[in-house]
Amino acid sequence: MNLLNRFKTNSAPQPIADDALRAGARDLVDQLAPGAMVIGQDSIHLPGEAFVRVWFVQDLPPQMERGALDAIYDFPGEIRISMLVRPLDKAAVREQLRQQRTSLHAEVITRSRQGRLPDYLAEEELAETERTLQDLEASHLPPQELLWVIALYARDEHQLQEQSRRLEDALLDADLRFFRAALRQEDALYSVQPFGRNFLGHGRNITPAALAGMFPFARRLQADARGIPYGLDRTTGTWVIVDDFALTNSNLLILGEQGSGKSMFLKYKATWAVLLGMRCYILDLEGEFEAMCRALGGTYLDLSLSSPHHLNIFDLNAEEADAYHNGLLDVIGWIELAMDRKLTGSERNLILIPAYERVMQDAGILPNEPATWKKRAPVLADLHQSLVSDERPLAQSLAGELHQFAVGTYRKTFSEATNVNPKSPLVVFGLKDVHRDFQPLRMRQIQTFIWANVLAKIHPTLVIVDEAWRWLQHETAADDLAEMARRFRKRYAGLHLATQHGTDFSSSAGAVVIRDTAAMVMLFRQGAAGHQKLADLFGLNEVEARELLTLDRGESVLIKGSQHIPLYTVIPPQWYATWTTNPREVISNQ
Repeated sequence: MNLLNRFKTNSAPQPIADDALRAGARDLVDQLAPGAMVIGQDSIHLPGEAFVRVWFVQDLPPQMERGALDAIYDFPGEIRISMLVRPLDKAAVREQLRQQRTSLHAEVITRSRQGRLPDYLAEEELAETERTLQDLEASHLPPQELLWVIALYARDEHQLQEQSRRLEDALLDADLRFFRAALRQEDALYSVQPFGRNFLGHGRNITPAALAGMFPFARRLQADARGIPYGLDRTTGTWVIVDDFALTNSNLLILGEQGSGKSMFLKYKATWAVLLGMRCYILDLEGEFEAMCRALGGTYLDLSLSSPHHLNIFDLNAEEADAYHNGLLDVIGWIELAMDRKLTGSERNLILIPAYERVMQDAGILPNEPATWKKRAPVLADLHQSLVSDERPLAQSLAGELHQFAVGTYRKTFSEATNVNPKSPLVVFGLKDVHRDFQPLRMRQIQTFIWANVLAKIHPTLVIVDEAWRWLQHETAADDLAEMARRFRKRYAGLHLATQHGTDFSSSAGAVVIRDTAAMVMLFRQGAAGHQKLADLFGLNEVEARELLTLDRGESVLIKGSQHIPLYTVIPPQWYATWTTNPREVISNQ
């Protein structure tokens, strides 16, 4: 008869209800104390119920990283864990540690005098003993003893052996020193029952700080009712809901190799943003967002050279305090991109600026009269005509360089009045069919268009740039994005960029600004070549760095300030079928 049965037998008689006598009736004590146990050397058989094996943890690392025990807490099997902590006598612990320090120190000196190789484990243990003594002297709290027992339940012996191997692998990965409770399985089994006692007695001293990181519920809940659900915390299973606009800024960097889930997450977040009433602009380099845009009733702007959608670089934002002169700078920047060179001082100050002022005045737009800034703006062909009419050689040279864009081959692309003013909260700029030589020109037009809308009305806004490597490699485009990263916070807007390599955020001065100002970073699966650089760049520990190599699709590490959250983004099946760009999945969905 086991201990619980003795408690049950020796207790005072209690009235028995009629239904308690029916066949198969079981009460709480029956659940805790099975009717029979076959006790083996390192396992217990509960006939008709289960096989059980119990371990005790004898030692653990001096510093347990948060998350190091997740594989044990989330073990895919039935386990029971007992962690009992009791205070120890401070004087006795101090004396024991001093004796241990003396013994280890003597061992180290002896090996050194004998010319033998150092025992690095002994030296590490000596250093740990010294630290523990120092902490003990400095702290007013009594030392604690941890008694830790783990029981594994299985339906048969085969499953018990297989699950035992997996659990012991998890314990080894956590750098724990453990033993099966050989010949003491019954005492060990009682230790995981709700008695509040440990019947084995194998404990290990531990500090409160180290103990705090071992509890699975010692994590802050990441949920803001006003935010967007990013996914599930992979350690706790709770939703991670983030309000971007409650952070220092709303900028987000996303890094991961192909097929890791970057674009899928961006579609997921853009959908939530639109559903929650936000405004969303997306720069789509590969045409991945068109189906999502159509499904949500958004506006998709095809910006290929033959597109019917036009954006005029001369448009002014009447809501901006210095729109006239900022518009001039935008035009100069676009022209320098078109000519693929910087203007000289003479070209800029003697030729181009006076020509800009003439065409704006002809259109009735004056620098000191904001009321005129809403009038219809001139187009590039008007500026070209003004340059042609200027007989100076510099003006004729500039007119020649701008000819193909203003009145030549590409006049329908770059020299037309703006004919898009979407009221939709979702606007996708399609750049799939834009030649790479013209992408920077389109980028400047898009940037001007977005700024005009962001400045016109303060409203929560997300600007999403997928495949951002293309823009970060181009100095001017990277500078435009960096300007957004700096100034968007005050305009209730955030910049989200996704790319494959961390080095993309070091490719230019603007890219570095974007990297250093982002309040959040999401790291999806990485290749072996770059994961350590990312770990160093974003302060990941060794466990997190290794995890980057094995993350499955949709899994990531979300870095939000000092918090590192293991995340899994759940994509609804009906959304996934519409959003996926995997060729095999696209064909199967047709």
